[in-house]
Amino acid sequence: MRRSTGTRADPRPPQTVRGRDYLVAHACFECRKSWKVRADTGAACPECGSYLHEMGRSFKAPKRSDAEQWQKVQALWSAGFRFWSYRSHPDAEPLPERLRDVDEFIRRNAEHPMRIAR
Repeated sequence: MRRSTGTRADPRPPQTVRGRDYLVAHACFECRKSWKVRADTGAACPECGSYLHEMGRSFKAPKRSDAEQWQKVQALWSAGFRFWSYRSHPDAEPLPERLRDVDEFIRRNAEHPMRIAR
């Protein structure tokens, strides 16, 4: 009882996170490739050495040859959108499918829950 009210110290050692690293999708817009690496590491692209951009856990990289989709992804990333799960925001408008829809989407969704950077 006293332990739950905070008047007695908990003799158990603090819990540590065990297991594998928490990996997040990162993309290199130069190489048009994606890797999963630890979050907030400031990682560099293993191929060209340029900066890897943190995309989010739900990011699915387009084919390397699909330049239009890579331009769309880069435009969304530059506007502050990240690719996380929509489970917490089921009513949010989904990210656009085509590059031609990106500008209108950004204009309409200034407060979109996936727009986490500015």
